[in-house]
Amino acid sequence: MIIKFNEKEKSIEINDGIKAQYLMINVILVITLINSILFPAFVLEKEEDEWMCFIWIICGLATIISMTYQILKKSTSKKLNLSEISSLTEKQILGQKRYSLKLTNGKLRDLVEMKNKSDIIETKKLFKNIGIEIR
Repeated sequence: MIIKFNEKEKSIEINDGIKAQYLMINVILVITLINSILFPAFVLEKEEDEWMCFIWIICGLATIISMTYQILKKSTSKKLNLSEISSLTEKQILGQKRYSLKLTNGKLRDLVEMKNKSDIIETKKLFKNIGIEIR
């Protein structure tokens, strides 16, 4: 991942391709939502497949919750002003450390390309130098 600090504009630019990843996730979620609506509509007349309708309704609800979370709590901004960034957060999920930027509007900007130790050290050093809190 490449994080560049623009001192003149007091902003950082993140080039990691997360916008394309989130677009693909949202496309898959929309397809799943459409499928979870159409499947029960066409299969409800067959009594032997009623349990499948229940499964698709659960999938549809999970899809709606996932889409709402993505829209309301995630950000894909490529360029962020320093005033928009609250802190750099570190979470451990399934034994793997994940990093994200907590923004002042309550959203998170995931840093998905931080895999090796040198990227992590450089990023923490950069954010410490520009005055962003590391949690």
